[in-house]
Amino acid sequence: MKALSLWLSLATASITIPLSPVAPLPLTGTIATSVKDLFRRSCPEEVAYSVPYTPSLLASSFEDVAHVYPSSGGFIRGAVEAWAQHQHLILRPGEVWFEVLSQMNLYMSANSEKLRDKFVEFDGREKIVVEGDSWESMITSFGDELNNRVKTKWLKDWILPNFSTSTPQDDVTATILMMGLMKNFFDFEGMLVCGIPSVTLLGEREDWVKLQSKLGRLYEFGPDAGLFADALKPIMKRFVSSWDADGDGVGETREFWEQIVRAKKKWSCGEGASEWDVSGWITAFQFFERDGKRRGFDPWAEDEEEEKEEVKMGIFPNDWNIIIDGQSYLPVSLSDMSTGYAKAPLKMKGYPQAGVDTDAYLLAGNIGVERVEEEDRVEARPVSGWFLYGPVDTNYTVGPFFGSGSEMEGIAVGIAVCKDAAVMESGKTGSGEGEEVKDL
Repeated sequence: MKALSLWLSLATASITIPLSPVAPLPLTGTIATSVKDLFRRSCPEEVAYSVPYTPSLLASSFEDVAHVYPSSGGFIRGAVEAWAQHQHLILRPGEVWFEVLSQMNLYMSANSEKLRDKFVEFDGREKIVVEGDSWESMITSFGDELNNRVKTKWLKDWILPNFSTSTPQDDVTATILMMGLMKNFFDFEGMLVCGIPSVTLLGEREDWVKLQSKLGRLYEFGPDAGLFADALKPIMKRFVSSWDADGDGVGETREFWEQIVRAKKKWSCGEGASEWDVSGWITAFQFFERDGKRRGFDPWAEDEEEEKEEVKMGIFPNDWNIIIDGQSYLPVSLSDMSTGYAKAPLKMKGYPQAGVDTDAYLLAGNIGVERVEEEDRVEARPVSGWFLYGPVDTNYTVGPFFGSGSEMEGIAVGIAVCKDAAVMESGKTGSGEGEEVKDL
């Protein structure tokens, strides 16, 4: 066996961990044709035909989508697909952090009243009104004003990524996720004034140390959020140690990254995303259900014949349950993976004209996967950003389906092809469970 080594790229400030020498599989799915297309395919529930309004996309952090594939969860779904289709995974600490904040948005939606006294000293919602000469400056002002009004003055500094890889648009994305966390305490009104072959960690070691240190504040959100932090600690610890691995540590680092994803076919003769369970430490980032409750795991029946069939069909039958530093990472059905974004309502004062107010939504998080295909490899990098769209009816609740079902069906096809678990027609991606979406 060839000796393994880690290399640190000083020029690009990144580190790559070589894993499995596997050839890439053909790319599936289609690239986003525009920013509007990226939004409607990544967040289909927001523009489903059942929604009683048709919003327009007013602003976004996305400009160039030349290599971006729509995704309802660029980090988690992107990692699972990279594993299934042999794509080199490239991660920024920012996208990992945004996944944590997206999960905390689910948690806060269910637990805000329990935590009200921690963050604010009033009942109901207070109104925050700001002005800005651009959408970005307006959103940034919401972050400043929020931090002035909450009791936890550490909130803004904790929310903002502040990594060496961070951009001004990352700060806007983080601020929208901050608004989502606090949306049960505040109403937001704004006005414009005129005017896996390998894994590469981008940035510097200190960025990943800083990401690890952010976990401490999760304990202040209550017991379940503390358990979320406990689940993430072994992972963040190894993100950092990946930069230090040499000698015997190389093997340990490789073993950790090889445990990112597992997949197992359920006891069924069907096909599609609902027929696959996913485990591996990536499921730590699926800690909360859509209703904000801690995700549990319903074990399969102990029927002997069923167990035999599961072992027969499992891709990794001997190491299905991943345990790191005593933390067990529970499987999740591929079809039940939550989205990697969150939203907050916004009332736009004097828009589109004086005397007219427009209800809108700000949505932010991990919204896509950038994939670049070269001669003998495909690189996959989760991408994050934000959208502003309206008019909307903020009293209407979208759903019941969230995220792209066809994306998950495509991932299921990739897993099946990779392991010869099913005979699939070439190019079949499945229609997916969900609703048809309208043009914007």
